[in-house]
Amino acid sequence: MKTSSLKRDYQICNRCVMDTSDPFITFDMDGHCNHCNYFLQKKIRHFKKKDNSRESLYDLFDNIKRQNSSSRSYDVLIGISGGTDSSSTLLLAQEAGLRILAVHLDNGWDTPISIRNINRLVSLKGVDYECEVLNWNNFKLLQRIFINSGLPDIELPTDIAILAAQNKFAIKHKIKTILTGGNISNEGILPAAWMYNVKDTLFAESVIKKSGHSKSLFKPIKFGFRDELKHRLIHKIKTLHPLNYYNYDKVEAKKELIKKIGWEDPVGKHCESTYTSFCQLIYQPKRNKFDYRRAHLSTDILQKRITRNQALEILKSDPWVNLDVESQLEFVAYKLGYSVLELKEIMSMPSKWYFDFPNRKRFLGMSYDIYRFLTGRNKLAQF
Repeated sequence: MKTSSLKRDYQICNRCVMDTSDPFITFDMDGHCNHCNYFLQKKIRHFKKKDNSRESLYDLFDNIKRQNSSSRSYDVLIGISGGTDSSSTLLLAQEAGLRILAVHLDNGWDTPISIRNINRLVSLKGVDYECEVLNWNNFKLLQRIFINSGLPDIELPTDIAILAAQNKFAIKHKIKTILTGGNISNEGILPAAWMYNVKDTLFAESVIKKSGHSKSLFKPIKFGFRDELKHRLIHKIKTLHPLNYYNYDKVEAKKELIKKIGWEDPVGKHCESTYTSFCQLIYQPKRNKFDYRRAHLSTDILQKRITRNQALEILKSDPWVNLDVESQLEFVAYKLGYSVLELKEIMSMPSKWYFDFPNRKRFLGMSYDIYRFLTGRNKLAQF
């Protein structure tokens, strides 16, 4: 019997606010979930500092500069979206004197705020810019396929296209270091059932195949495990997470960005993209019956930024409470070629999960574990 067909009694963690909307969640005898246990036991000690010193961060930037020859045009490549985390990463690197190639993926869903923020970032001294513009007709079809599939992670085509674009430009410009805004401080909890491994190409191609379309649709944005190995071992490209090198505080980061470059706050987490706000605040809660805010709030609880009672109070309101849902649905439906009624009907259909499709989770998990063992890295990701 598939896990998706199993019925579970509702349970919520009594330390954070993760609950059985994650079909794989488990609880110990104290009622604590596997997510907050793992975060506290394994993750938090790898980035939490005793003070607010950025010494480790500056050491990282100095090492990058020392390792790069002056003959290269750039020290690092940084993917930017216009959101807080990627903007902070670029500003920190720019202030440290790194030569930066900023790369943005234009998937057709940027908000005016994100565009203005990107323009501010790429106008900084020492920053050059490349933009990867996706073929809209091809990409629109991929997005429709994932929406129709019933999977919660309808952002998978975008996420994999970002990796493909960044590595393409890294090779083109002979850049050995990619800096990303991904961080444990704000993204330390994220169930695999909600967001599966984007580098599992068997899974993505299985979703496309089941829709009746050719998997060749995926080829322009494909970036799988083999590509990752090739880029790491042959091209010697490494990806680093600077925001894990100090006590990164998103609220303070926003203040710094506003003060220094006139940056504008997109307000919600990842709301620099219209499609992402639709995905997390409307689509997933209505179709897949989970609230993405639980993961971020739980991370905040574990770092004592917020109390559990405060988080529960926030969760009493619907995720879409501050959105004009009808206008958002009309916009998304129009861009993707649905009628609003069709989109609403799709969102009322049953969910699917990654384990309902062929995948290589076991193989990839073993492969990453072997790689981490050989390189001495700690397991901080969910795969």
